[in-house]
Amino acid sequence: MRRILYLTWLKLAWFFRRTFGTRAYAIGWWADRVLEPFEFEFSSAKFVFWPPAGRSYCLLPAGIANEPETHQFLARVLRDRLNVSFVDVGASIGEFAIPFAQHPAVARVFAFEPHPVSSDALARSAKLLSRGTLFVRQSAVGSAEGEVHFDARGHAPTSASTIAAETEGSIAVKMCMLDKVLDIPVDSPLMALLDIEGGELEALRGARSTISKHWPLLIIEYNATTRRIFSLEELRTELGSNYTIYRMRSSDGFLDDNLESTWNVVALPSIGVWADLKQSNVCFDRARSKRTETSPI
Repeated sequence: MRRILYLTWLKLAWFFRRTFGTRAYAIGWWADRVLEPFEFEFSSAKFVFWPPAGRSYCLLPAGIANEPETHQFLARVLRDRLNVSFVDVGASIGEFAIPFAQHPAVARVFAFEPHPVSSDALARSAKLLSRGTLFVRQSAVGSAEGEVHFDARGHAPTSASTIAAETEGSIAVKMCMLDKVLDIPVDSPLMALLDIEGGELEALRGARSTISKHWPLLIIEYNATTRRIFSLEELRTELGSNYTIYRMRSSDGFLDDNLESTWNVVALPSIGVWADLKQSNVCFDRARSKRTETSPI
């Protein structure tokens, strides 16, 4: 009964958000009421709802994407592609890692998640996959190797992050550099999604060799939280002149130049296998951009 009420509330929350633009509360509260694990399906992939990580799933157990625009963007980009390697930094319970591990265009997925509860939930869903293409690593990602302090105390594991010093309730987690742990075939197009609550720039600094070798397509969370930690100018400086940064529109996942209000940004390389995307309608809604796209969404 609790599961039914929980799933019903998720659908109502999505209806009010989509119809009236209002935020529905108590999603986490309802998730806490579900005490038994269960399986559900999202994007044609099976997941395990693991109660200790219940607040991390948000709308997913009702089959609803938490970031529909990112899914739309990735679905368009992956058309007519083969042998893609997908890196998910801050994978949480696997909203992207699990579906893309069975996507026909994707050959391998590397998922990094330091939160022990979320990583456990991700590993449980990974066991349901029919293909052995997902590699889960319980680790933070940065510009150095070692151990870091991680604030895992909150009720929302998706907003947990590394911190500068040990605090009450914090835990020690391993940190790795992408350059040290990724094994990507030379002929494999590489794309990476980075969502680590402000640690994205440091993760890119730890991936300089990988970037210069593969010129990956990069999707980087850049919202109000991230803006307090690093600037777009710092991001441009790190990536260099071979990358151009665009906003991902919340309405449809297409890209534009309006960087005043963002949730995710996309860095497109001008060389390598993804270079053709800068001229492609896969990423840009040219007609709408010419007409109306002048203000933040």
